Amino acid sequence: MRILVTGATGFVGSVLVPELVRKFGPDSVSAYVLPGDRIPVSWKHENVRIIYGDITDEKRVLEAARGQTHVIHLAGLISYMRRDFDRLLRVNRDGVRAVVEACLGAQVRRLIHVSSIGTIGFKKRGELIDETTPFNWPPYFHYMTSKYFGQKIVEEAARMNGLDTIILNPASIMGPGDPVLTTPHNQLYARVYGGQRFGSFSGGLAVVDVRDVTAIIMKGLERGRAGEKYLLVGANLRYPEVLRLIGKHARRRVYPFPVPAPLLAAAGLSLELVSHLTRKKSLLTYAYGRLSGWTTFYSNEKSRRDFSHEYIPIEKTIRDSCRYFKKAFIPS
Repeated sequence: MRILVTGATGFVGSVLVPELVRKFGPDSVSAYVLPGDRIPVSWKHENVRIIYGDITDEKRVLEAARGQTHVIHLAGLISYMRRDFDRLLRVNRDGVRAVVEACLGAQVRRLIHVSSIGTIGFKKRGELIDETTPFNWPPYFHYMTSKYFGQKIVEEAARMNGLDTIILNPASIMGPGDPVLTTPHNQLYARVYGGQRFGSFSGGLAVVDVRDVTAIIMKGLERGRAGEKYLLVGANLRYPEVLRLIGKHARRRVYPFPVPAPLLAAAGLSLELVSHLTRKKSLLTYAYGRLSGWTTFYSNEKSRRDFSHEYIPIEKTIRDSCRYFKKAFIPS
């Protein structure tokens, strides 16, 4: 088996690539990465082939796909800032089109498209959502819209061109191994370890351990029904509970009282305006402020059944995440 992984230096890729090498052996994995990405030192010893290029460069992506039996598409852009809409479309829609065309042109055996839970519809009050829920996110959620457009390209290629593909829709990814301190995921831990212990979003969300995502991707190389979507969800819980668990395993006191979503939406709008002037990224945006008050819970029944998979308990996810964060980012 010869496997191309796009976006290989991100959170999921950093955990996935060593597992692929461990299972399929040296010289089995190629990593498609942006020029300038930090390449783990271990990849050199594992004979991971590094291919530099932009995900929207159709010619370069096709060259990378030739000779591969499988492609795992992880590359994507996450942003809730309105000014990033064009960039989101370029990466999350046009990049997917380049990958799909490359898979068809190179006659790849299977494409695993790692999309987002945001391409599935939502409900605000905690009703359980499954893969059949139609997309209904408001237009100001540009991230969800861009991922949805990309996923439709994959679905159309499966339906019209016979592309063998499965689509994985992970919830918010947590767990050990996130290599970048500034990601929203790591900033949760930085906030608790740094003493910012007050306040929380008021709604709830679905989360999944990065190791579960990795395990199902590896199962999906040979399992899963072609053309199907799969929600990857380890737990549904409210935002204050996430912070309480981080505080528990970080051994820090937290006081996660819920902050009303309208206040956060207004603050997010103000911070976006400031960000537009300073050109610095804001962690809170208008869209995320609105989302903070909704309770969006999702079902994992289909993925558990078709992949015979049992998800890691959320307590273990956060305990292991705290241990990793402390070791990776807090000076001893």
